[in-house]
Amino acid sequence: MSKNDSTLPKYQLVKDYVLLQIENKELGTHDRIPSESEFSKLLDVSSITVRKALAELVNEGVIYRIRGKGSFVADPAVSVHKTSSYVTFMISGNEMYDASYMQIIKGIQSFINQQDCRLIIEFVENDVDQEREVIQKLIQSENRGLLIYSAHPELAKGYLNEIRRQSIPFVMLDRIPAGYPVNCITCNNHDGAYEAVEYLIAQGHRKIGFAAYDFHLSTEVDRFNGYRNAMTHASLAPADELLYLERDLDYTKLCRQIQQGELTALFCVNDRRALEMIGQLSQRGVNIPEQVSIMGFDDIESAKYAKVSLSTVKQNFEELGYEGAKLLFENSSSETLNSYKKILLSTQLVIRESVKKL
Repeated sequence: MSKNDSTLPKYQLVKDYVLLQIENKELGTHDRIPSESEFSKLLDVSSITVRKALAELVNEGVIYRIRGKGSFVADPAVSVHKTSSYVTFMISGNEMYDASYMQIIKGIQSFINQQDCRLIIEFVENDVDQEREVIQKLIQSENRGLLIYSAHPELAKGYLNEIRRQSIPFVMLDRIPAGYPVNCITCNNHDGAYEAVEYLIAQGHRKIGFAAYDFHLSTEVDRFNGYRNAMTHASLAPADELLYLERDLDYTKLCRQIQQGELTALFCVNDRRALEMIGQLSQRGVNIPEQVSIMGFDDIESAKYAKVSLSTVKQNFEELGYEGAKLLFENSSSETLNSYKKILLSTQLVIRESVKKL
């Protein structure tokens, strides 16, 4: 059939063009084929038409894709990578090469390698609007499913609804929107925080403060509840003036409370906040842990190398990625697509120099 046949579906024009180029040996194995925009100009078709054609060629094992580089002619002697052989991990964060992100990626890769799958990583710099744009593109592409690490899960509900309408399997990592059914992997934030505060109490501390970082996140709320319950169960009422729930922390007020003995220990919602606090308080002449004990959460790589090595709660980021990918595959069938599972991973208390017994 000629590619100029008017009865031919437009996307078939693109497919036939590629197949003819391969048949005539004008395109060889692993050769790059034209991009969507190049095909649009070459054959006078829309980018949506090109995308449909390329997706079918991927399905049929004729071509394969490498995100950011293009589409290439597949080796017919190699097993076909079908549409379902791609998993995309979208990270919305501060720094792509953050050690904890890299550990999560390592865990995901470890599992999907066993499934003969490829991992595509989409990084967004802490912006929900960009998250939405990326998701809209991913919905149109070939994916076994999506792993999502969102900067603001509450604002992500709109695009999560769209993913569900498209029946695309997805798993959220670390944080989730409140009151919204999703598959999720996170650490046991409540119990980890509870254990940390319980340890501070066992060291003689009674005036224990709490410092948040992004208090809209479910992880931070869970850690706050762990802090509050540990205090309450020890018959210690958390004082409102010792709660620092805003991103911008009032260090003048905090230093005054420490100097006047109104606060002897601080549980920080994550290591980023704890390390910032150690630096800021040290600059203001506060000695740690002699004047105030600091406890973090996460056990990121820099925690052990801080000016005062940080006592913290360790979570296993590599396990988070591995179990997230595993859950995605477990829930990718039509029978399990609308059933939801939340898995809590264990934490471990790590004691270093930043906590002192009273």
